[in-house]
Amino acid sequence: MTCLRHQQPQRSRLGAALLMALAVPLAATAADAAHAQEAGQAATREDGDGGAAARTLDKVEVTGSRIKRAEGEGPSPVVVITSEDIRKQGYSTVAETLQTLTQFNGDVVGGEFNASSSQPDAAFLNLRGLGVGYQLILLNGKRMTEYAASSGAASTGVSVGSIPAVVVERIEVLNGGASAIYGSDAVAGVVNIVTRDNWEGDHLRVRGGTTTRGGGDTGQFQFSGGKAWDRGSVTYAFEQLNREPIFSWQRGNIIRTGMNAPGNAGTNRPTFGLDTALMDAGYNDYYWLGQDGRLLYAGDVDAATAAAALEHTCRTMGRNYFPMYGSASAERPYACGNANYYDGDTLANKYDKTSAYVSGSFRFNDAVEAYGQLLVQRSRSEAAHRTSMYLYNAGNAYDVDIGQFEYWRALDPNDIGGAPMRVWDETTISANAGVRGILGSRFDWDASLSLSRDEMKSSWKQLITDRVHRYLFGQALGEVDGAPLYRIDPSVLFGPITPQQYASMVDTIRNRNLSQTAQAQFVLGGALFALPAGDVEMASVFEASHSKYELRPDRRSLSTYSGADKTFNHTGVSGGGPRDRYGAGVEFRIPLLQRLVANVAGRWDKYDDISDVGDATTWQASLEWRPFDNLLLRASRQTSFMAPNIMWLYGEPVTNYDDYITNYYLCRLDGLDLTTTAGLAQCATDHHESAWYVEGGNNSRLHEETATSNGLGIVWDVTDKLSLSADYWEITLKGKSQYLDTATLMSENASCLLGRRVDGTAVDPNSGACAIYLDYVKRDAAGGVTEYFLDAINQAGVRTKGVDASLKYAWNWDRVGDFSLNAGYSRTLGYDVQIAAGDPWQDYMGCSYAATYSCGDQPLAFRSRTNWTLGWNRGDWSASMYGYRNGARVNYQASAHLPAYVQWNASLSKKITDHLRLGVDVTNLFDRYGPKDASMTWYPFYQNIYGIQGRAVYVNLDVDF
Repeated sequence: MTCLRHQQPQRSRLGAALLMALAVPLAATAADAAHAQEAGQAATREDGDGGAAARTLDKVEVTGSRIKRAEGEGPSPVVVITSEDIRKQGYSTVAETLQTLTQFNGDVVGGEFNASSSQPDAAFLNLRGLGVGYQLILLNGKRMTEYAASSGAASTGVSVGSIPAVVVERIEVLNGGASAIYGSDAVAGVVNIVTRDNWEGDHLRVRGGTTTRGGGDTGQFQFSGGKAWDRGSVTYAFEQLNREPIFSWQRGNIIRTGMNAPGNAGTNRPTFGLDTALMDAGYNDYYWLGQDGRLLYAGDVDAATAAAALEHTCRTMGRNYFPMYGSASAERPYACGNANYYDGDTLANKYDKTSAYVSGSFRFNDAVEAYGQLLVQRSRSEAAHRTSMYLYNAGNAYDVDIGQFEYWRALDPNDIGGAPMRVWDETTISANAGVRGILGSRFDWDASLSLSRDEMKSSWKQLITDRVHRYLFGQALGEVDGAPLYRIDPSVLFGPITPQQYASMVDTIRNRNLSQTAQAQFVLGGALFALPAGDVEMASVFEASHSKYELRPDRRSLSTYSGADKTFNHTGVSGGGPRDRYGAGVEFRIPLLQRLVANVAGRWDKYDDISDVGDATTWQASLEWRPFDNLLLRASRQTSFMAPNIMWLYGEPVTNYDDYITNYYLCRLDGLDLTTTAGLAQCATDHHESAWYVEGGNNSRLHEETATSNGLGIVWDVTDKLSLSADYWEITLKGKSQYLDTATLMSENASCLLGRRVDGTAVDPNSGACAIYLDYVKRDAAGGVTEYFLDAINQAGVRTKGVDASLKYAWNWDRVGDFSLNAGYSRTLGYDVQIAAGDPWQDYMGCSYAATYSCGDQPLAFRSRTNWTLGWNRGDWSASMYGYRNGARVNYQASAHLPAYVQWNASLSKKITDHLRLGVDVTNLFDRYGPKDASMTWYPFYQNIYGIQGRAVYVNLDVDF
């Protein structure tokens, strides 16, 4: 593949922008210092307690706008989760709390249940099912850098796993697009994590607990506090969080392995297990270890003799290997199976996290204040590495007696000393420093520099190709057609493998990843002029940032590495590069009438990287109508955009094996009707080409994805203690970047060559889309495919819509106590996908991720989600019940819907003294697991999106100093 060369971003532009962001407010302050001080003194004389401070405290900035406001509700719905809410829910981490958001209804990649993806503790969000990167994650209003690990280009995003709960004051979740305010990524929403500031006193919290079915022992130590004085304050916090892993064998009630697995339990003809076998190259029949110690070819003997040899082979390998059948009705076994291969899986990783935080401010005078925050976390995670327990001959191989052969074997973790463990060491740094103040008597300004950095180093014992082949097959005697020639020793090939023998096949590999974003920002806002209904307020922002992303795996794991010591059954993901971004935006709040307010905003962003983004302009308009003091009607429309994933731009080429392709071009030349099932079947028979090595990598021709979203809602404060809200939303996304699949590529390539689709629709061969499709497939003169590539392109469209609702209620029940109820609800009403521009929209609401049975993609995890918290306080006692409900989910084969799932958490605490409180939390109170999916006939036989922890019990001790 031809890669485009590019120039390095011009650092002088970024440097100039950084200097401007700092120089403008300083110059303005110098010019207006005397006036500001006089205005502050005059206000102090009028108000008696500092008018400047009072004015800024009256209004606060809420996520979704940079204009400070007194009202809690605005033109777009914002969900607020406080630190107290996190405790009431019974959770230990920010990630656990956000995972039960009702708007979080999309599947995610990575994380604990996908340890082999190289993303051990990735805690991604996926609002509205649009994808991992389609919501902007902020820390104190500043961008966080992406998680420094990836299992592929589509799996990069910002993780909230590096934010300890001890530093959180509140989390604000904006539902809807906001690129006109914040820039790229704010398509499905914005999550702003606000840390503690300006605290007084000290607080100690110790928490410990475990799961009732074993594993997951957790210990948490938190210390936080602060000091404040006339001209400043300092806030500090420390957290130590440790958790033991949960292994597959500890959840045998739901993750069934071994002879307890479906297909094995209650039968003498087990059908589940990872098989071990030796076959001839034509896949005609198997070789087994005969009683005489020599290889026996099953095709040369009767079925009973072959079955006896197979059984002898299984016993020789180890006590957990057994003859495995193709089905419960099969008369003879076909391979040696091992269902204990999965026993060592870590369903929840082990981790140790140490976090430290400090925040401070210092007021120079009534008009200027300096501030800063620093958060550092060091963590170590460990997870089982199952891919290092599967052996085979990687590539063609020959034996002097049997010729070309294929061999594969599943190892038993109980035989080799346990499943190999991967170790990740991660360091995250979030720093923010700035100066803010008042210009004159009307404007606030804020100039800041921020840094977000994530560095990850990982290592583990990995199988090495030449060591594996040397152990299994011995020293190569020569070559046949470029492939190694061996003399196989059957006693080794089918013999038991000890921990020492396994150690001879592995070596330590080391990887280093880095993700970093540095940003300069200047914000200016205030009242411009007065209208009869009130002041017209404005906020403007100027930003410049530099990001870099580097994935540097052990060179032996690269797909381009050809040395004999290449990693076995593992390919590292590599790549990375820089990106500079510049942005400027402005928003206005305009009181049209006494009870009618309009909000308008616009923003310009410029990207300096190798993509085709260039610049992007977004806008936003909304109305707030308050016909009564307790009733708000709101409507909004905005545009958003998403810059290309940085790994899709800078990811280095990766070569993958593809079983086969169907040459649709030749089928259509033959006159086959590909709109019919019969035509497709005949096409697959006539023009089926197999054994391809497919190359994929970066694509610098990607441009930004664009979105338009609309919202319409109502907020009604029925009484002082009862509030209701309901919002309708819809999002249309165009130019969504995603990898081409083989079938789509071959079909679109044929249409571009022929100038029409299979339904007769005309196709312009000179279009930009055809330029991609034609370039990605190489053919010979007869039309046969000689080479093809699979990369990301801007091809898809998504449109989705739904409703959100909330309820807040508080009441007092005489002597029983004070009660509160908070509830949220989200339902997706539609989710349509357009594969390529011009294609019809397809309903994906009923799609499964099983390509054989359905769409091959399941963007929606659940059609609806609900959560609620019921709180009670009486004297020294307090309690809460937190619950959430996941609605229907399509099963694996897209043949039915799985029923709804409900989980309850409970908390109870008592104030022992004025400074001491003791409490108990129980998560998953009724020890419930997700519904069983009978259509999922492979490990783990369970859709683990529902969670596997089960019931957990924690004891909390809180001390105030």
